[in-house]
Amino acid sequence: MRFNHGDVIGEIDNLPGCSQIAVFHSVFVPPNKRGNGLGRIAHAERLVEAEHLGYDACICTVDASNEAQLKILKENKWKIVHSFKSSKTGHTVYIYVKELV
Repeated sequence: MRFNHGDVIGEIDNLPGCSQIAVFHSVFVPPNKRGNGLGRIAHAERLVEAEHLGYDACICTVDASNEAQLKILKENKWKIVHSFKSSKTGHTVYIYVKELV
């Protein structure tokens, strides 16, 4: 499911083989719109939508350099469950999970 909050876009999908877990991905805030709270608003709306759709938990990955997204996840009490070094970029990536029930 694709969502659009003004200039912010993103997607929520099922984790393949595990329909009760939502995967949050492909979120993008245009550079000229950053720093105005749009990411926080879009994140909150996605959590509400995931709960409305009956998901029990959400999962997402975030690059360790994405300070804005990391701050939003921590503020919303997401839990880091794993980290790894991306073989494509060489960056550290965190896997976060949030229970909805």
